Amino acid sequence: MLSFDLSHQAAAFSAINQFIELSLNFEISDQQFVSYLEQLIPAFKAFDQDGVQYSASIQAFIEIVQWIDDVRGACGLVDYLAQLSLEQIKEVRRNLSKYRSAILAEIRLFRDQEGDNQKAFLKQVKTIIYDHNQLLFVRVDLGYLKDSMPTITIKDFYVHISSLIKLMKDKNNCFKHLLGYGLALEQGITKGYHGHLLLIYNGSKHDQDWYLGDMVTKKWESITHYLGYGRHSNTKEIKDKYDRQGILGLGMIKREHPSQVHNALKVAQYLVEPEKYGQMLLVKPLGRRSLFKGSYKPHGRQYQIKFVPPSIDPLHIITESRNDIAWLDELWILDQ
Repeated sequence: MLSFDLSHQAAAFSAINQFIELSLNFEISDQQFVSYLEQLIPAFKAFDQDGVQYSASIQAFIEIVQWIDDVRGACGLVDYLAQLSLEQIKEVRRNLSKYRSAILAEIRLFRDQEGDNQKAFLKQVKTIIYDHNQLLFVRVDLGYLKDSMPTITIKDFYVHISSLIKLMKDKNNCFKHLLGYGLALEQGITKGYHGHLLLIYNGSKHDQDWYLGDMVTKKWESITHYLGYGRHSNTKEIKDKYDRQGILGLGMIKREHPSQVHNALKVAQYLVEPEKYGQMLLVKPLGRRSLFKGSYKPHGRQYQIKFVPPSIDPLHIITESRNDIAWLDELWILDQ
């Protein structure tokens, strides 16, 4: 039997998604199926919101909830589920199976969209590198304190994210001399709603990446009224570790050093990863997206130097095998 964390919205919807996947792809008994419904239906109702769009798996669950509510009348949920006949349980499971194709289509769509987003973001990062001799790459993970998660809904998350994006667009204080950014929003079973942020500063104006990473995490904590927390990977210890492994793509990146550019592009590549559909948002405010990137206008200057040899062009990087970038999994400390 699975045990679910139903203490906050992100975990409850992740649990529902896990239940749907389990029901569609594995053999579970009718008794287990009903037991999961007893746990998950009240959790869904506690965290359901108006003005949001749900993933296909959550929509499938909503149909189950509506079917049960329509037929049970004044009977309590637990009492009604306990007296369901085998035929009624089969009917519920048949209705659920109708969503299999929609769920698979959603996964394919996510992969395609993330692949397109990845190419667009890498193209922008490549342009920024081409335009500047040196850049400062800072990576920050944004999340919420465990004790505060029960109070955080997807709408709260987007309010906080919108405040952060506004500050980045204004380019004041810790975002001064910011040339570009990428921000990917995700949902984890244990980490709840969280974001991965890559910031690209003008390296001729900034050289203290640890300080900037620290200031951005403090800004996030302030935005969330200290319900959230942030961590960055621009500490000396972390950078020394990856430098020894030859995979450091954070901190000062100089255009004249192809290995630095190669590693930096891989960090940017993994920000938008088509295979991370297990962490896609299962609920979003209507009309909102889960990836944000800054706008950048190339300055149009021409250089004699060719900063990236064809062998490590970013469009080549995204065709490399998943194992080739597996080391980046370590970097994303807020994943499931």
